[in-house]
Amino acid sequence: MTDRFRHSLSSGEVLFEKGDRGDCAYIVESGTIEICHDPHRPGGVVARLGAPEIFGEMALFGEHRRSAGARAAEPTTLTRVTHDYLGERLNSADPMLRHLLRTLSNRCRELLNGKAAEAPPGSATPQDDEDRRQAHARVYAEQELTLALERDELQLHFQPIVHLSDQSLAGFEALLRWQHPQRGMVSPAEFIPLAEQSGLINPIGRWIIDRASSALAQFAAERPRLPLFMSINLSSRQFDDPQLLAAIDLALAQHPVDPAWIKLEITESLLLQRLDEGLRLLQACRSRGLKVSLDDFGTGYSSLSYLHRLPVDTLKLDRSFVLQLDANAAGAKIVAAVIGLAHQLGMDVIAEGLETKQQIDALQALGADLGQGFHFSRPLAQAAAAEFVRKSL
Repeated sequence: MTDRFRHSLSSGEVLFEKGDRGDCAYIVESGTIEICHDPHRPGGVVARLGAPEIFGEMALFGEHRRSAGARAAEPTTLTRVTHDYLGERLNSADPMLRHLLRTLSNRCRELLNGKAAEAPPGSATPQDDEDRRQAHARVYAEQELTLALERDELQLHFQPIVHLSDQSLAGFEALLRWQHPQRGMVSPAEFIPLAEQSGLINPIGRWIIDRASSALAQFAAERPRLPLFMSINLSSRQFDDPQLLAAIDLALAQHPVDPAWIKLEITESLLLQRLDEGLRLLQACRSRGLKVSLDDFGTGYSSLSYLHRLPVDTLKLDRSFVLQLDANAAGAKIVAAVIGLAHQLGMDVIAEGLETKQQIDALQALGADLGQGFHFSRPLAQAAAAEFVRKSL
């Protein structure tokens, strides 16, 4: 049997010889492969490999010469892993991973062949050079972000959320900002994905919980008879943070805030990707008295069938729903249906991205409870947010 992916060998059959140009690796499905100096002569066996071991993997990072030969010690079936197969997956992988894999494979081959660590001139491809550039940039950016947390360069800004019925202040959403000493304000679209990919989102997330709770205590002191809430965004990466619940408990112990004043926001799509882990975490948070908000509701996931299972207090309508109000009457019917369903399930509804009075009037008429957007205020630094609270009295 020989096809694109499978290869069968009879006992003693040679698969390749030392010095042959390789273009694929092999996984042993059944039988035994002998790695040897000269597969045409008995003896000289370096290793014997059985299922499910892989060999010839150096060829996956370029058509390298085989550093040893291979033959079947008995009838053997192999699965081929081609350079193109790996390339498709590497191209979609993180540049750091691609760079490290190529570097490690080259170093291993140099050691096997007794060569110097220096690659021959011109051996790097344009993709190698680009991956190296991106990998170095990624390492540097991660180091900068780590230092930003240590040096207190990260800040929280707070966007007001209002009651649509009378446009009185209801609370804030805490939004992360990075004030870089040389670059100025770095876009969250740039550094938040970096934080999530690198795992830095866990210590940063714990920092956010502490600072947001502290700010909420300050805002609450400005108007103690009219409590405010604070929405804090969670990443699905934080589901795996073993210190997250301890950080929440510590923040509640250190800052005089009612747990019910804190709303943890999780994006709908991220929650449904890891539903079981998310449910366990959110239930643990609700057991502490915190509220839960489902962010970006309706953005491409069929979550209506899950909605009754989710421990959610608030639905946050994505801005695309708000834009539908201006587009056609059908959009307004969809928004009305979502709001009605949320209310039947005991949830309140926040509409985000509000920019015009017409949008506000339409959502108020449809029964939405809360709103936020540039019409009311842009995100504010903590001092400005405190002043906003004072003016709302």
